[in-house]
Amino acid sequence: MRIHQKLLILLPLVITTPMANLCSAQELAGASTGRFQQAADRTFKAFDREEEQTWQRPFFFMQMADTQYGFFSGNKGFEQEVDLVHRAVEHINRLRPRFVIVCGDLTNATPEHPRYREQVAQYHRDFSQVDAEIPLVCVCGNHDVGNRPTAQSIARYKENFGDDYFSFWVGGVCNIVLNSSVLKDLEGAPEVLAAQQTWLQQQLQEANAAKAKHILMFQHHPLFLAEEDEPDQYFNIPLQRRTPLLAQLKQADVRAVFAGHYHRNAYGTAGSMEMITTGPVGRPLGKDPSGFRIVTVLETGIEHRYWGMDDVPEKIELETTSDAR
Repeated sequence: MRIHQKLLILLPLVITTPMANLCSAQELAGASTGRFQQAADRTFKAFDREEEQTWQRPFFFMQMADTQYGFFSGNKGFEQEVDLVHRAVEHINRLRPRFVIVCGDLTNATPEHPRYREQVAQYHRDFSQVDAEIPLVCVCGNHDVGNRPTAQSIARYKENFGDDYFSFWVGGVCNIVLNSSVLKDLEGAPEVLAAQQTWLQQQLQEANAAKAKHILMFQHHPLFLAEEDEPDQYFNIPLQRRTPLLAQLKQADVRAVFAGHYHRNAYGTAGSMEMITTGPVGRPLGKDPSGFRIVTVLETGIEHRYWGMDDVPEKIELETTSDAR
């Protein structure tokens, strides 16, 4: 029997949202944090590992990055980010993905900045509007833990968003979330990087032993933008740590790595592994508009496309048919 699977996309629905009201002081103080502590004990509580280790059927998820509250205004306000996030949340609730993951730089202010707490509270308030049945996964970026993260800055992040690295299974697919900021600059927290590396190897071995249908990885920094051996620069991981990590991921047959940080889209491959860099929900730095990526997971692989906020489809339908051969 041969299985034919295809993704049906109904186009387009353009949503226009009036400028959202900002939090009052009371609302900031009372911002919901419950759903932002799902990443704990190096796993994600919304998904039961035993139930999710077996392939079931095709599904899709939404990958976002760089909401970065405050970037448009240099931390003087975040009205534009709020408007864009509200539009993104409307799309999430309408499309109903298996989960949504935000790949870092949740805020523009870093943990020591006086505006950090306010931006975190607004993020909590806005993303609390995501339907409770749709798991929201948060990933740390350099603005969330600092360009040179320390144990203290990581602890502050964990207070607000849960673990900085963890794994979870969905429908037979192993998903691994890394703290890429310690890969980018390890000087402030070498012990965190060492622990993460040991943990990662264990996760890859367990995924292979459990015969994961696919292994996907999520982080903030791209390992590389276009070529796996490209020179070091601000937007990628240094070759000194990139090269051995790529070898490790190839050996484990990781299907794809998803990232943000670049504030525009980029794509490359390392062997059969895809390096997928996704543009921002917040402020763009290139030609790609604010938006997000929709990723379809099939038994045989993945399909993905970036959508600008004005061009998001009205509906995603996964159709599976079979015929005997």
